[in-house]
Amino acid sequence: MGRFRGRLLKLEEAAKGETMTLLCPACGTEFVAYGDVPLEFIVHQWARETGEGSHHETPANILRLFDHGHDPGAFLDKGSGLPFLSRAVSGIDVGERVGESGGA
Repeated sequence: MGRFRGRLLKLEEAAKGETMTLLCPACGTEFVAYGDVPLEFIVHQWARETGEGSHHETPANILRLFDHGHDPGAFLDKGSGLPFLSRAVSGIDVGERVGESGGA
């Protein structure tokens, strides 16, 4: 876990000043979020699902995404029109979520 934490800290530092505008595909609401939005989203989602704490406080702009009435994992990057968690936008390959499978 130590290596992941170190990588996360390096990415946080590199992401300072980044801005991402997200669109909710269900209602069209726009959100402006700062920092490494996909990474912060994934860390917060993991902490919520596992009950584990994070090494830092989740930024308020990320918490707003989860407070919205629709699935924040479906939000789109306004600039590209692609899902903000897609590899093309985030640079992160999130793969399948635990418990999900493509087979029968």
